[in-house]
This record gives sequence, structure tokens and C-alpha cells, in this order.
Amino acid sequence: MLVPEARTWGPRHLPVPYAAYWSGEGSYGRRVMMRPDGAGIWYPDETRADRDAFGVLWARVADEPGQGRPEFSALHPARQRRAQAERLCQVCGKVASHTRDGWLFLMTGDGEGDADAWEGSLSTKPPICLPCAALAARFCPHLSHPLGVRARRPKIWGAFGTLFVPTPDARIRAHPDDQYLPYGHRASRWFLASQLVVELKRCTVVDLDAELAVLDG
Repeated sequence: MLVPEARTWGPRHLPVPYAAYWSGEGSYGRRVMMRPDGAGIWYPDETRADRDAFGVLWARVADEPGQGRPEFSALHPARQRRAQAERLCQVCGKVASHTRDGWLFLMTGDGEGDADAWEGSLSTKPPICLPCAALAARFCPHLSHPLGVRARRPKIWGAFGTLFVPTPDARIRAHPDDQYLPYGHRASRWFLASQLVVELKRCTVVDLDAELAVLDG
């Protein structure tokens, strides 16, 4: 089996996913504020790169993988977004596994081996390649009962992030809990995205061990 080119960290040389956030990757530029016309949020020094094709504002985080310590439970906004949009492996950053059954997503199974249970589900985790799926199943502490789900038509659905609300003193207040928001929602102009969300369509649950065995052969 090919060895994925993933960045490693620590004395155990743990593989660090391409899409993972590092503690040294801080925010940059001006803070998010209410627009002067009161019609949503913006960065006072905003550029075209700060919004996606749907007009949603994205969190600003420096792109400096390797700086500090890896935060395995967090995803870097720009790298996660790129991996989701371009169908790249979340671990090595190369093209994810794709067969006639679709793109491979590694999920926490918890006994849900029925494809119908995953049809239409929302995922912030980008797809993955087979060699990296084996690595993740072995090393990832947040992945219990790893399950391979292939989606023939993963569809960009919306974003995950922070919803802001205006206050009486013309400031903004962040909702205490991050939320999923579909593209086109009327609250989009008050939303700061941190992860791109895809909807898994036409799903098939696959036998990862069998697929890895074919890869080894």
C-alpha cells in the first residue's frame, strides 16, 4: 500500500491531516463588525477573497500548517473548504478515493451500517483516500467504529460557523453555539463561515478492509 504524504508531529510521528488546524495559525486583519448600513457583517478591510461564491463571509485564519501544535479536533477554514470543494483527501491533501460507488467519506459508524441512514446527511469532514483512511482508523482518537461511506453525488449544501445578531447599541453579538446554515438562507449576511458543508447523496456503505486488501494486491 502506498504511504500517504501526510505531515507528522510529535515523538510518535502522528499523521496530521492536511485540513487540521494548528495552534500557531492565528487570525489576521480587522475584526468582523456590523456593516455601516446595518445590513449584515463585514470586515472593514474586506477583500473579494473574504467571501465565497454565495456571498458568505469566511473566518480569517493564517495558512501556516506546522506552526504550533496540531489541534486534531479542529479544522482550518481555508484548507477544509478547499478539500471539500475540490474533493481532496482531508489527510494528505491529494485527490480523494473515487470509484463507481462514489467519493469515500470516513464516518463514525456507531452501528449505522445501512446506507439509508447516511442518505442526505451533512458532513463537514472532507473525503479521504484509501491509504489515509487506514491511517485515520488506526490513529485518530476521535474516530470510533470507522465506517466507509461512498457518495456518488456529494452536494455543496452550505456552511458551518457563527451566526451574529445586531444589538440595540449598533454592535453585534455572536450566538453562543455554532450552527449549520444552508446557502441562500436569509440569515447568510449575518453568518461567519468556518467550514464548508456537503450533503451526502446516493450513498453506499463499503467494506474498508476489502477495499484496502484490493489496494494492497
